[in-house]
Amino acid sequence: MAFLFPPLFAFLIGTLVSGLELITSKYPRTFFLIKKSWAFGVYATVYGLISFLVMLLLKSLVEGQYVKLEGFAISNTMVQAFVIGVSTKALLHMRLFQVTTGSQNFPVGIETLIYLFEPLLLNTLVIDEFNALKEYIRTAKNKYPVLQDAKTSIRANIPPNLTKADRAGFLADLDEKQTVEEVMELYLRNFGRKSFNRIFPL
Repeated sequence: MAFLFPPLFAFLIGTLVSGLELITSKYPRTFFLIKKSWAFGVYATVYGLISFLVMLLLKSLVEGQYVKLEGFAISNTMVQAFVIGVSTKALLHMRLFQVTTGSQNFPVGIETLIYLFEPLLLNTLVIDEFNALKEYIRTAKNKYPVLQDAKTSIRANIPPNLTKADRAGFLADLDEKQTVEEVMELYLRNFGRKSFNRIFPL
């Protein structure tokens, strides 16, 4: 059973890293809306499984020159597992097969398999976040129905750490919004739940 510890550690790291990467790149302020989405769990788990399988087959992959590990203490299997877990997205470019038809070559790898379901998962997350966000602000928009009042509250509660360019861009976006729902959605996406609840308490 000891031989499973490094692959399981790679699975854990791969799952955490892929989940965090998705959160920080696409849902930095609205993760609380999609954390219970099945698509998020499946997305992170799939990348964890890729790390698990690569770690499990690492010796064969190194011998076949599919993977090359270099660096400090890389001979330690737990360090290898950590590196594999952190490098999950890079592992997608690993070529497993090559299909030749006539004069054309088509490389087939893990990335090819990921494309079969990743777009569906990411699209599901977009829809889940959209529905959850609309539901979250429903009560607030009914309690604060005046558009100009909502805009005034938002303008008075822009965090001071924004650069001039970011502040100007946000204000330009705010001015374009035509409904209370739109301005609340903009503020929530940019500054998060805590700031939103403070200026639009229920």
